[in-house]
Amino acid sequence: MKKTIVLLVVICVYAFSFIEAKCSIPDHITLTWADDPHTTQTITWRTSINEIKGEVCYTNIEDSANFEAKKIVVKQDSSSIFKTDVGTWELHTLTIKGLKPGKTYCYKVGFGKNRSIMNTFTTEANDAKSFRFLVFGDSQTGNAKDTSYTVFGKTINNAFKSNPAAKFFINMGDLVEVGGFYRHWNNWFEAAKDVMDKIPAMPVLGNHETFKDTMMGNGKPIYFIRQFKVPQQKVPADFKGQIYSYDYGDVHFAVWDSQIKEEKTSDAAINEELDWLRKDLKSTDRKWKVLLFHKPPYYNSPTRSNDKLKALLQPIIDSNHVDIVLNGHDHSFSWTYPIKADTFVATPSQGTIYFVTGRSGKKGYGSMVAKVWNAYFYNPVDMPNYIVAEASSDQFKLMLFRQDGTPLDTCIIDKSKDALYKGTVSIKLPEGYKEPTIVSFGIPLKSEKAEFLNKKWYFAEDVLTKYSGYTLKDYKSMNMLMFSRDSRH
Repeated sequence: MKKTIVLLVVICVYAFSFIEAKCSIPDHITLTWADDPHTTQTITWRTSINEIKGEVCYTNIEDSANFEAKKIVVKQDSSSIFKTDVGTWELHTLTIKGLKPGKTYCYKVGFGKNRSIMNTFTTEANDAKSFRFLVFGDSQTGNAKDTSYTVFGKTINNAFKSNPAAKFFINMGDLVEVGGFYRHWNNWFEAAKDVMDKIPAMPVLGNHETFKDTMMGNGKPIYFIRQFKVPQQKVPADFKGQIYSYDYGDVHFAVWDSQIKEEKTSDAAINEELDWLRKDLKSTDRKWKVLLFHKPPYYNSPTRSNDKLKALLQPIIDSNHVDIVLNGHDHSFSWTYPIKADTFVATPSQGTIYFVTGRSGKKGYGSMVAKVWNAYFYNPVDMPNYIVAEASSDQFKLMLFRQDGTPLDTCIIDKSKDALYKGTVSIKLPEGYKEPTIVSFGIPLKSEKAEFLNKKWYFAEDVLTKYSGYTLKDYKSMNMLMFSRDSRH
């Protein structure tokens, strides 16, 4: 009997040791940039709390077969306890510096016997005038109890397999359903692990990242901030990890936090965030300016507008001539005619093209509709989508694909010709309306009529309630009543 007890104890000890060792193997390995993509690479990973030491071993890809003999060892910049609602881990971060531009390196992270498998990363080349990157709309599941991210996993892996030369990927916010439920993050990282350990992830903050222990509780996106190490130069203290900018090739990317309502952002903090964006866009000399934030000013939702956000951002967008705005939130795909000061303009050099980037996860909206500002609209209700973006000195191309790789749309902005194309077809502003048209939340009410009397337009007030449920007073308070007889709205 005693021998049996001793044997059980020994088995339990070995089992416990095995579990601890397994938990100490690094996971959630994430590439980002916190500094210059030409010469640095930032790497973050997770281990059990007993692994406080960490390092990265790396060498040139040409020496991968002789990795142990050729490796360079760099000690981690920092590690810290990472407490979540489902467990506590050690979070490690390291930025490798002094790398050579345009080179591919192989690397492992960890410490001692507990190291990751070998992966690779590639630095930006000095002459990166043409490059590709991937864009993913909302990857959330659509249900707080649904923590499976296999749909997003299929989308991101299909996209990367079809575009192995992509330099990085962007997720446009709402990465997870509930930002305060770490089971969602665990499975999101599992879904993306074979991509984000090879190319950098440069994410945008969405409203669902601010959700805490319930869908109604909102606040700072703690888990998002802790896990993604992004550039923080000159960023206001209240927005560290939430807004940032970086350059790649001829493109300047500025990432902004649109979750004013969810984070209960004060007016003073909003002004600080806007001032940062104003200075950031003004200071760049790159040929292309791309602004990324979650909630779209030119939306596809039937009634969910973001007019306050548009009023705050559009003057900055216009005065700094942002070429492209990328948004998420509506889980549909669309792009607009060139717009400046909330008015259509003839060419891209005069205005900005606004994109809503669709969905890469489970959640879709059947209610999304095309609006008067859309040059193209597609609602991916049957299958998620992804975007392959290609930037060069003269052209910026955004190509829409279904999850299975089926091509759907290509938008090309051509600086040399100052033109906008859908594929090979030049996109022009629509002809003026042949008769006055009432537009409610961007949707033309073609069956309804208006009359012009004494230099004023009149229509029945019940038209508004009939189509949207809102009264005339509601529309006025939201500044959402639009009336058009030409290409403006």
